[in-house]
Amino acid sequence: MKRIKIALCEDDITQREFYKALCMEVADANQIDIEIKTFINGDDLLLDLEDPRFYLALDLLLLDINMPGINGIQTAQMARRVGYTGVVVFITATKRYYESAFDVGAFHYITKGEHSYERFEDIILKAVAQAEQKRRDTVTLYNSGEVRQIKVEEIEYIELVKRVTTVYYAGQTFCCTYTLERLEQELARSGFLRVHRSCLVSLEHIARIAYEQVTLRSGAVLPVGRKYYPALKDAVTRLKAYKA
Repeated sequence: MKRIKIALCEDDITQREFYKALCMEVADANQIDIEIKTFINGDDLLLDLEDPRFYLALDLLLLDINMPGINGIQTAQMARRVGYTGVVVFITATKRYYESAFDVGAFHYITKGEHSYERFEDIILKAVAQAEQKRRDTVTLYNSGEVRQIKVEEIEYIELVKRVTTVYYAGQTFCCTYTLERLEQELARSGFLRVHRSCLVSLEHIARIAYEQVTLRSGAVLPVGRKYYPALKDAVTRLKAYKA
């Protein structure tokens, strides 16, 4: 499991430290690696959210609703507008904003003073599971200051040519700074397989295979390395059996 990155926004220092400690306790008890950055108001959080490298890496946003200035609902609305698609959980002293919280795609709602540790743990664990699923659904790539978030299901293949890693997806390409080895590890659980020392392919996009090449549904033809063919054949056979 990768590190889960959390932003906790709470204006009351006592509550802020309490919920930070509670998150750490849940993480320790369940062997989850987390990183928490705290904010005292929505304005400070939104400043960080202007950087796509921050919001694309953020997994979970814990927001107090009743903050001075920009409240939690407004902060969540602005976070969504700049591109944050991760999990939002509200922590608040009143249920008055219950409906408004879910209007911004909140995952859950925690009422201060009314929840047990077990209830808080259950919500956080479910939020982390949701965040991990979102991670598997998309991959975030970087190159020369440009950040791109791509749906995993749209990626056909990834190729390394002259030390440049290129991702082919939905009729587009993106050259990124990631190594093929890193992407292979990151996408291994999403149905991607190495078919050549310089090529990683999505099993879902394969139309047919031969001993020395693989043809994708898009018409792209890619080489298959001799040592990779047995694993490729086995993976395609198992996928067909699963779909049958």
